[in-house]
Amino acid sequence: MTRYALAFALTVLTAPAFAGATENAALIAAIEAAGCLVTTENGDAVTRAAGLNDQQVYAAVAALYDAGQVRLEADGSMRLITGACK
Repeated sequence: MTRYALAFALTVLTAPAFAGATENAALIAAIEAAGCLVTTENGDAVTRAAGLNDQQVYAAVAALYDAGQVRLEADGSMRLITGACK
């Protein structure tokens, strides 16, 4: 996720959220399966598990951020906030 940490942050802060429900659900499932946290170590694997391209991931992250379902951490990781992830 090294390349994704900054991209996630920039996307969340600057891009409009155009991800569909399918993309959001795929990313949520992949992050939950990874323990609810996307880090530099597991980011690429989470992206592959979601089956989304970079643009879809960025849009889904922005949509989840806008919905209050993800939180960017000081260390550059991203925490998912759902019923399965507190």
